[in-house]
Amino acid sequence: MTLTTDYFAKLLGTRPGWPDDMTGEEEAVMGEHFRYLRALTAQGKVLMAGPVFGQFGLIVLRTSDKAAARSILENDPSVVAGLHTFELHEMKVSLLAESMRPDRYVADPTDRTIHCEAIVEAALSRVWNAWTTADGVKRFLGCEARIDLRPGGPFEIEFDKEAPRGRRGSEGCRVLAALPMEVVAFEWNAPPEFGELRDVRTQVVVRFKEISSSRVRVSLAHAGWGEGEEWDRLFAYFVKAWPHVLEKLRVRFDD
Repeated sequence: MTLTTDYFAKLLGTRPGWPDDMTGEEEAVMGEHFRYLRALTAQGKVLMAGPVFGQFGLIVLRTSDKAAARSILENDPSVVAGLHTFELHEMKVSLLAESMRPDRYVADPTDRTIHCEAIVEAALSRVWNAWTTADGVKRFLGCEARIDLRPGGPFEIEFDKEAPRGRRGSEGCRVLAALPMEVVAFEWNAPPEFGELRDVRTQVVVRFKEISSSRVRVSLAHAGWGEGEEWDRLFAYFVKAWPHVLEKLRVRFDD
């Protein structure tokens, strides 16, 4: 288990009159600042954030150590642009209400769903482990993973470990449900190149049906899609991607 520490950060304006007299350019930077913190909230690194009006900006962070918290603040667009400096203090969050951003999922999803399946020549337990354990994912996809099958636990796979954190894979995605050896459901996100859609979670359900002691049918369904051109492009991306993933699973056990 990775140990984490909580930190309280104060964002301080760098000139008199801030933020009441922001220029158009500064408003654009603050928009980037908001999106930056929203992505970190999805990853569980920002627990809360917002302005203490007329005083300072407040951010509560949960990171592995103070260097990681400082790095987050130093890379905040408002700090990079010189609009804010910051103070950072270690703290302990003793009470925290469960909350979920209202825009985590599409408010009115369409009824379209991606369906695909594969027959895998292996025992059910081995196929199940390939999807639901960090070691199994590493053998199956060649990626580091963090998976905890309790509802709300992480379902995070790092497809590109060299990318900056938050752009490596399914960071911030959670397990929705699991029925051992039968079904696992989890959130999924868009690749980084899809911009703001990356912050919206869709849902994937993978079912496992034992055909014989050495053969399993794996069926995948992916739902939760929105409407619009970018959603159409994302849907088309996964229509191609998931069969490729299932083929990798099949080949993994093709001894």
